[in-house]
Amino acid sequence: MHPTKRQILDYLKRHGRATIDELARALALARATVRQHLVALERDALVAAQEERGASGRPRYVFYLGAAGHDAFPKQYGELALLVLEEVGRLEAGDLEGLSAPEKRALVLGRALERMARARAPLLEGKGLSQRVKVVAQLIREEGGLIEWRRLEEGYEIIDYNCLYQRVAEAHQEVCQGHVQLLARLLGRPVRCLESQSQGAPACRFVVQALPGDV
Repeated sequence: MHPTKRQILDYLKRHGRATIDELARALALARATVRQHLVALERDALVAAQEERGASGRPRYVFYLGAAGHDAFPKQYGELALLVLEEVGRLEAGDLEGLSAPEKRALVLGRALERMARARAPLLEGKGLSQRVKVVAQLIREEGGLIEWRRLEEGYEIIDYNCLYQRVAEAHQEVCQGHVQLLARLLGRPVRCLESQSQGAPACRFVVQALPGDV
């Protein structure tokens, strides 16, 4: 994909919607250039447009990602399936006895994510919280996440605009719960989810609780 088209998709993924003028300013491009790329993205069903009335009352077009545009961002369904299948193979008689369907899914997924956390643990050994946040954000970014993070008075906020498991998480909330547990395991601190894309939010937002003395 042309780099400018990717920039436009990334901007719309982060901000939800934008006009041609907003995209031109944000990306430091000529309006004509932005318009040309939007026409191509619309043709490929990656971007859609809606006519609105601006502050002056004049009509304007606002652009946003179509379903194909969201699907153009990386997902990790294959890795998740492999992890879960490997963990299913390790189940012993009685492991799932007496559990409800959600509890069974949570157990298998939790064990799979714990195995993932152990594999990544050496990358985080000996690091303070700020360094752990940087490393974890980079790991998610390398897998396809669209990550930002910032310091808060209470700790750190991690924002991911591209849920790697969105369609699975929409059907099974255990995936979101497992992701929170994985972050907490990697960061060594309590983590809570403020909002998630699986529930219709524009991004997944997590707060990492710092402890006294954390740097």
